[in-house]
Amino acid sequence: MNYDIDTEEGMSNAVQWLQYNFSVIKTGGKWVIPRSGTIVTVDHPNKTAYILAGHTPEPDTERVIKHMGWEVNYL
Repeated sequence: MNYDIDTEEGMSNAVQWLQYNFSVIKTGGKWVIPRSGTIVTVDHPNKTAYILAGHTPEPDTERVIKHMGWEVNYL
């Protein structure tokens, strides 16, 4: 499956994957991205992801979150 977010198909696949991932996290729940140590807190009612940056930047994650229509706030 193509996850190159610089392509239309890849971004679409990444959005679908992230929408599913967020759907299994309750509001206030957290997703830790192992490769970077980034912590994403999910706020479904406000369609907002709160990001606590880890040891490695995650700009692609922010791009995908914004592409699915959510706001991103850094803590």
